[in-house]
Amino acid sequence: MAIAFVLSRAPGIVRRAGLHTPVRRRLAHAVSGGVMLGWLLLVVVVASLLAGYMAWAAFLTKQIVWTLLVLGWTFLTWRTVHDGADFLAGRREALLRASRRTGVGTRRLQQAIVLVSGAAMLGLACVALMLISAPYGLGPSDLLGRMFDAGGNLRIGNLSFSPLQVLRAMVVLALAVAASRMLAQWLCRRLLPTTRLDAGVRASLTTLARYAGVVVGIGMALAALGVEANRITWVVSALTVGIGFGLQAIVQNFISGLILLVERPVKVGDWVVVGDAEGDVRRINVRATEISLADRTTVLVPNSELITKVVRNRTFTAGDGLVKVVLPVPAVADIAQVVGLVRAVVREQGEIKPSPAPQVQVEEVRDNKLWIGVSAYVEGPRQVTRIRAALLLALVQRLQAAGIALV
Repeated sequence: MAIAFVLSRAPGIVRRAGLHTPVRRRLAHAVSGGVMLGWLLLVVVVASLLAGYMAWAAFLTKQIVWTLLVLGWTFLTWRTVHDGADFLAGRREALLRASRRTGVGTRRLQQAIVLVSGAAMLGLACVALMLISAPYGLGPSDLLGRMFDAGGNLRIGNLSFSPLQVLRAMVVLALAVAASRMLAQWLCRRLLPTTRLDAGVRASLTTLARYAGVVVGIGMALAALGVEANRITWVVSALTVGIGFGLQAIVQNFISGLILLVERPVKVGDWVVVGDAEGDVRRINVRATEISLADRTTVLVPNSELITKVVRNRTFTAGDGLVKVVLPVPAVADIAQVVGLVRAVVREQGEIKPSPAPQVQVEEVRDNKLWIGVSAYVEGPRQVTRIRAALLLALVQRLQAAGIALV
């Protein structure tokens, strides 16, 4: 009767626990499955009693009671740890005081609280597993024996690591990553600005230095763990097969990003056109490239598209921008006067480059109109839209003042 009472009350306890909706939903599903299993075992116990299997019924009853006790204790302890972590992370004044004393940011302290609570919950789950499996003859020593060898080393497959090796590998990896970041910052702020390299090349070298530092750090960490080269090759081969099936797009974009950084068909600071997007390349990330558009929005283009598709790079060979304007004037207009006025307006625009010289010519005669085309170069493609608008406004005003109507 007591077991049936607990099984009937378990869903209501979960509903009144006050958890967030997604957490409550997942926990409710788990509890529902456990309740169904408990009712099934209870039916088995009753059937065993009716059939005369007293010892088997007593064993099942003992296991059910012990499991319910362990699960109840685990739930209460988990709620205590969870609420305690939320309470500590939400105390802003205490976090500010701790941040001033330790010199660590409040966000870092909140992350540390969450990590500690997560580690405590993981340890709680392991203890609960040991306690539940203990009555079945599988004790803590048996569970730990599968994770650790006779010497106390952590065992993963055929590899074994001592706690000192694991700690040393973590320290080596952290130091290598920190050193790679310091090297990248030194290159970006001190060394590369003294060279004649443009901004795109400097950004590429900085990113490559950061990637190389991380790769070297991983290799040093594996060496600190005592992993032999042949085992590393085996692990890399296994990862390659898994990556080939599950992470094709990610690896393709990563390799394409490395090609962009090395070959530099597109680099930071270039003005590119990719499909309908035209803008300034701001950053080349691991997976995608950030392109800033004129309307202050950012388009993320996968790196593979910049390698495999057609990309127009307006600043690849030269940084000039081309301004083009076409004006329709009546066919009866004085062509010499119109061309002279247009050339005068173009010369008055101080932002138009004198070399190459601006071109003013009759493009075509169509629909009883003369189409006058103007082509001029400016300092860069980023100024094309603004200068073209100013030039068109000046041309319309000058032609209207001269009595030449645009048709």
